[in-house]
Amino acid sequence: MFEGYYFSKGKEASEKLRAKTVIKHTSNMGDYYYNVGVQDFTAGLSFIKEIEKESNVNFLSANIYDSKSDTLLFNDHVILERDNLKIGMFGVTRELQVDLEGAKVIDYISTAKQKINELRSEVDILVMLVNATNTHFSPYVKELNGVDYIFSSLEASRTRPEIQQASGKPLEYKMGIQGKYIGRCDINIVEKGMPIVDVSSQRMMLSVFSQRLKKLQERDPKRKIEDIYKNSPNVLATVERMRAGIASANTALSKVTNSSSFSLTPLNGSVESEKKILKSVNEVLDKCKILDDKSVAASS
Repeated sequence: MFEGYYFSKGKEASEKLRAKTVIKHTSNMGDYYYNVGVQDFTAGLSFIKEIEKESNVNFLSANIYDSKSDTLLFNDHVILERDNLKIGMFGVTRELQVDLEGAKVIDYISTAKQKINELRSEVDILVMLVNATNTHFSPYVKELNGVDYIFSSLEASRTRPEIQQASGKPLEYKMGIQGKYIGRCDINIVEKGMPIVDVSSQRMMLSVFSQRLKKLQERDPKRKIEDIYKNSPNVLATVERMRAGIASANTALSKVTNSSSFSLTPLNGSVESEKKILKSVNEVLDKCKILDDKSVAASS
């Protein structure tokens, strides 16, 4: 909910308002399951519990405890039923602020292993949400083979769908930390119990190459591409490479039983804005500026 572990000086009020606005509008996207992480405690435990009461967000964490009662502060997992599938989901975070009052975190890797042992036999698909950077978390991924998916936050880098994911470990997807992309994961389960294969690179190849071939054909829709570019050997060589790529992708897809694909939608000017949300956000940004200006004036 916040940009850092601690407030920027003089921006406490505006950053709290921004956080509430983010949760308010994103929670309207549908069933919203939110893994609580270190940058959600910037305003303290009481603030996030207030958010939890005011919104319809489903906060999850299997390793954040009340420091006094040693009880979990949030739901540790959820099991959803979708299209005759049981999908288990749990969340863990690597760390909290060292001076945070009221909450503590226990080891996130051992907690994850415990949740895997608990949930694996109960669900068809098991999803882990983790709040940690790639540097800290990547050495442990192979130890968590009991999960099908790992969605991570706090990591600055994004998953590149065009790169084939390694076999023998969970499918891992990251969306970066700047909020510039929406990540989408499409899952097609044909036979329960069979491995889920990431086909993001094949689907991207099909999409990109098909669009490029279509663009080349637009020069003269009534003629074959070979005739259009008969005097352009480099273009024809590119056409052959793209056709071979499409054939290879289709062959690979035909051999997959259960598939998963990941895509990123850039939130740029090409995405049509929800007018009411845009108006509300702009009004909040104006209020944030007023709050920051008042803070500066009060401290000078």
